[in-house]
Amino acid sequence: MRRLIYPALCASLVALGACSTERAASEDPYAGLDEAIRVWRTDLVASSACPAPGPDAQVAGPGAAEGCRAFSVACKVEAELTEAEAAEGVAAKALTAMRWEAWNPNDQEFRQTSAAAEFVRTGETWERTEAAPVNLSTCSPLTPP
Repeated sequence: MRRLIYPALCASLVALGACSTERAASEDPYAGLDEAIRVWRTDLVASSACPAPGPDAQVAGPGAAEGCRAFSVACKVEAELTEAEAAEGVAAKALTAMRWEAWNPNDQEFRQTSAAAEFVRTGETWERTEAAPVNLSTCSPLTPP
């Protein structure tokens, strides 16, 4: 009998752990943000921000087909919600910047570039809007000189 109880107890504990993990994720206002950032990266690759090298450029390796390589999230910060946004059902906001190397057709080489976006979560959905350039270390907006 002892041999039957132990596996059942272990299975119960695993199931309980999974439930608490799911509950914690649903209570996290930033749940799903990383996936929204991955979608942004995919959209960048498909955009004019990533001009694919022509066959005459003879580029090989990462970025040869896409026109971009070495993507990384440079910064990601929580943005404060206004009372009006909270009343409209906005659950969370984040300002994020990404950097990557994009093919420069004029110089025939990859160059560092970056972009910033604001992500707003309403319900379970994240929406992205373009943001002004930011300091890539802090995500603080850059001010004009």
